[in-house]
Amino acid sequence: MVLAYCNLHRRRELTDLLVKHVKIVPMGLIVTTATSKTDKQAKGSTEFIADRPDLQLVARGRAWFAVLKRLGADGADQPVFRALTIRGNLANRTLATKRGERMKGGAINERLQRLADLGGIPYIAGKKVTAHSLRAGPNTDMIAAGVPLAERNRRGRWSPESKTADTVYDRPHHRTQDDPLSKVPLGGFNTTG
Repeated sequence: MVLAYCNLHRRRELTDLLVKHVKIVPMGLIVTTATSKTDKQAKGSTEFIADRPDLQLVARGRAWFAVLKRLGADGADQPVFRALTIRGNLANRTLATKRGERMKGGAINERLQRLADLGGIPYIAGKKVTAHSLRAGPNTDMIAAGVPLAERNRRGRWSPESKTADTVYDRPHHRTQDDPLSKVPLGGFNTTG
């Protein structure tokens, strides 16, 4: 989920990541999103994602890759994210003819909603938390920090001329106009008219 937040991944982009697409370096991750909805020429997009103390990308990445190694699932062409059993073993995917060893995009959505429910925040700004929240959250945070639309479009792999980052994926947690009490003047109504 942290990787999706940092790189504004779509569900499919995240589940299609292969081990060879993620390189862990001391200061962050180098991630290649090989396929994207808007990448019509299939060139891919590579980003350096700097580590931050609050996100701990390097530590999380190393821990997950150690799990993959222990499971024997760390080959370069293996998916980064795999379906696991309750006991932490690789799930049997021999009957998964469509996605093979890769997780389904819907699994990302289910896990995120479960975590949001456990965290007591199943809704943000009146909208149910979904996998799209992994794109909306960082985009909204970048808007609040003053990051220009062109840079947000590049990072989110939206087309350069797209306004989607400003219209669909701007979801501040709290807007004053959404609170009905914000329409009431301070101190109540003027009754002296």
